[in-house]
Amino acid sequence: MSDGFQLQAQGPEAYERYLVPAFFDPCASELLELAAPAAGDRVLDLACGTGVVARRLAARVGTPGTVVAVDVNPQMLAFATSAAGPAPIEWRSADAAALPLDDAAFDLVCCQQGLQFFRDQAGALREAHRVLVPGGRIAVAVWRPIEHNPAFVVFADALDHHVGAEAAAMMRAPFSGPDREQLRRLLVEASFSEVHIRIASILVRFPSPREFLRQEVVSSPLAGPVGALDPPRLAALGEELDRVMEPYADDDGTVLPMQTWLIGARRQ
Repeated sequence: MSDGFQLQAQGPEAYERYLVPAFFDPCASELLELAAPAAGDRVLDLACGTGVVARRLAARVGTPGTVVAVDVNPQMLAFATSAAGPAPIEWRSADAAALPLDDAAFDLVCCQQGLQFFRDQAGALREAHRVLVPGGRIAVAVWRPIEHNPAFVVFADALDHHVGAEAAAMMRAPFSGPDREQLRRLLVEASFSEVHIRIASILVRFPSPREFLRQEVVSSPLAGPVGALDPPRLAALGEELDRVMEPYADDDGTVLPMQTWLIGARRQ
């Protein structure tokens, strides 16, 4: 991921096992449809996390192409390297706003759900512009604000009630990125052209609200504050989640409708 979102210990393994299939693989499908990588493309994946986008890019660009995947989290990169197996991906530890990469080295830059965590969003986009060839493309996915992902509003509120403001802030953080006009301005100010922004929707499913809680906790920084709850407080959190997430229940479990911005642009 990026410098604003860090996992420790077994976090990356759980992240890949639970959150990637639920959230990030479906989002990657939307992002790659926008990015349209072609055989032979040289591609950079920013905030690669456990490598879901990088692996799919490598399959698309083939042996004539190249994929470089960048993240600041050493645990994420270590897991991504092992999970990729023989896929021809170069894994690099770097800050997105200070890339140790040559000018005009890539045809395509992708960034899935990382921009909102960058401390220097403008700097990261300037760096993406620098490493692209003239006419090169960028494809970015950023979750829309939390009010457009209402299941997470009630989830964050329940964390606030039973765990505390810090845990609630962790849940809200992925949805705190730039809005549509801020995204457009950031890209234009980084000298990108042909900026196009659209909304994509995905449905995320879990067996129950409590299983959603468990998978989020073991896969994210919520492990600390939620893991510190005593049994009565943890039970109370589960009971509130069952109640407030009832509107998102169907016969198969819990359904979370989600919306993300998809942003495409070109280097001038």
